[in-house]
Amino acid sequence: MVVYMKIAHVLLVVIIAYTLIIGEAARAEPFAQTKRFVFAEATSQTLLKSGHIDFAAAIALDEDIDALQQRFDDALTQPKSGELRYAIVMDVYVARASRRVLNLKAIPSTLFLGFQGAPLSVPADDPARSAQGFDSLQTGQPPYGSTPGAVGQPILLNYSYEHATIQARRHLSARVYLIDRVQKTYIRTIVDVAEEERFDIPYRVSYRDPRKESIRAEFSSEAELDDFEKLDLLIDLSDLLADFHKKAGEAKSFTDAPALRHVIRSAQTKDQATLEANRFDARPLNDPRFDSVVVVYTGTSKLGSGFYITPDVVMTNWHVVDGHRFVEMKAYDGLQTYGTVLGYDARLDIALVRVERRGRPVAFHTGRILNPGASVEAIGHPYGHEFSITRGVVSAVRRHFSINLPKKSGGEDVLFVQTDTPVNPGNSGGPLFLGQRVVGMNTWGRNNADGLNFSVHYSELLNFINEHLPGFHVNPAGGD
Repeated sequence: MVVYMKIAHVLLVVIIAYTLIIGEAARAEPFAQTKRFVFAEATSQTLLKSGHIDFAAAIALDEDIDALQQRFDDALTQPKSGELRYAIVMDVYVARASRRVLNLKAIPSTLFLGFQGAPLSVPADDPARSAQGFDSLQTGQPPYGSTPGAVGQPILLNYSYEHATIQARRHLSARVYLIDRVQKTYIRTIVDVAEEERFDIPYRVSYRDPRKESIRAEFSSEAELDDFEKLDLLIDLSDLLADFHKKAGEAKSFTDAPALRHVIRSAQTKDQATLEANRFDARPLNDPRFDSVVVVYTGTSKLGSGFYITPDVVMTNWHVVDGHRFVEMKAYDGLQTYGTVLGYDARLDIALVRVERRGRPVAFHTGRILNPGASVEAIGHPYGHEFSITRGVVSAVRRHFSINLPKKSGGEDVLFVQTDTPVNPGNSGGPLFLGQRVVGMNTWGRNNADGLNFSVHYSELLNFINEHLPGFHVNPAGGD
């Protein structure tokens, strides 16, 4: 009997009934005899969010294997007394489904449009509407080239639907790490799996075709093709373990969990660099402001924006990173980085994140005046459309109560730049530029109001940074 463990993108689900009764003996058990493993998922959030992972991996487990799901960071740490010694971490970097149309041909069939003398009703998107003679039939006239029929006779027209032969292919590549959490060593192997299946699918079958049900029964459906492309691709654990045994002499040491985490994440960065180098929709580099902006992921379906204020510190909204200590980010060049939340202020809706990968810091506007009507631009990721730029004007500079606190909480109002620049969910935390300088951080907008959006004023941003980053000092009013 074989059961399997599913790696559903960022969610690792172990489909197995097991009881873990583990003592110190398990920690001393050598790898060759162990039947107990921790499993964790390390696939890059950047790849997941950008749509480069089309399906999940699944690992087939023999029934005598005990498996325990853990978070990636937890799987790298030194096990406590009674915890499992060995961890298997999977990093999927390719999981692509592709289709190739091998043949496309027209298949003749017949439409039943009704009876002579009865009104016709055919949807605009139905193939019957494009069939020869339909427009004349709709006016009560016979089809072109036919003779009038008696009232009540069926109206039949010839048309064609399409038969496509499609070859579907799925390809998965992953790095898999076997980690000895006691000896602090790891072995890495590469998994490369592909499978293909052929589908015959009918397209543009009219609902007025008397044979429509038999046609659909004869062929595969688009839904079956979609299901195949999304199906978990199975990897046999016994094959993985055999490969690890062969590579036992290649085991490498690591000092601690952060060091091993860096090894795994560094390999992901190289993958993304290769991916970006082969893109034909590569982003232009003629606007350096984009190099200062990042996508902020928090491990959920939501994302936000942020921007570098120093080479290793990113500013974003508090509500973007609320509840998270660690966040993943992606830069304009497509490469990922990770950060730790340093400090925040919920009233101002500001947070600072220390990041691993250095970037280009923005320049802030200074001075006491920001003129209404001045043209400004927002860079962010509205509704997941990453690195979009929108333009508007400064509508006003005004104080408003904090959106994160009750209106009558008594806290000091926040100074905002009011603008009609289009911003939407996903723009939160991104910069508002006046030319090449930041005048605000896009934070919120009025629901059901057109062009009524608010960015935290640059003076609020600079005062917060001056207070929380030692050695950083910019006077919002200008001067020293």
